[in-house]
Amino acid sequence: MAKNRSHGKIDRLPPELRKAVEDRLLEGHTYQEIAEYLNSMGQNISYRSVGRYGKPFLQKFENVRMAKEYAKMLAEDNAERPTTELHEANNALVSQMVMEALISDDISSMDKLKAAKDIATLQRAQVANERLKIDSRKASGAIHSALKMLKEQVFDEIGNNYPDIAKAISKIADDIENQSNKN
Repeated sequence: MAKNRSHGKIDRLPPELRKAVEDRLLEGHTYQEIAEYLNSMGQNISYRSVGRYGKPFLQKFENVRMAKEYAKMLAEDNAERPTTELHEANNALVSQMVMEALISDDISSMDKLKAAKDIATLQRAQVANERLKIDSRKASGAIHSALKMLKEQVFDEIGNNYPDIAKAISKIADDIENQSNKN
C-alpha cells in the first residue's frame, strides 16, 4: 500500500506561494486571512482548504519544535545527571513520536508495522535501563554499607585515642558517600 499523500489545492500551488502560506500559518494568520491573501494572488482557495492544509502542517511543525526544545533541554541539563534519566527521557520522547505516527492517517500500513517494531525496541531499551538503575542502587547500597562499617571500625580502633583522626576519616567517608549518591 502506498503512503497517503495530500493532494489538496495548496499542495498544488507553486512552491513560492505554498511557502508564503506556510510562513503565514507560522506567523499566526487565520485560515480566512490566508484564503483572502491567496484569492488576491489569483488563486480560488477557501479557508477550509487552508485549514485542511494548515492543521497537519502546524502539527508537524509543533512536533519538530517540541523535539528540538526537549533535546536542547536535555543537552543543557546538569552534567551530573545520571545517564539513565537522559535515556529514559529520550525513550519517552521517541515513544510519543512513534505513537503519533501509528495513529496518523498519513503513513502506510508497512510504516505502521515498522513503528510498532520500534516500540518493542524502545521497550527492551527501557527494561535494560531499569536493570541498570537497579544495579546502580544495589552498588550504592553496598558503598553505603561499606562506608558505615569503615566509620564504625575507625571509631572502635582509633576513636578513643585519636578522635581528631577518626573524625577526619569519618568526614572523608561521608564525602565519598555523598559523591556516590550524586552519581
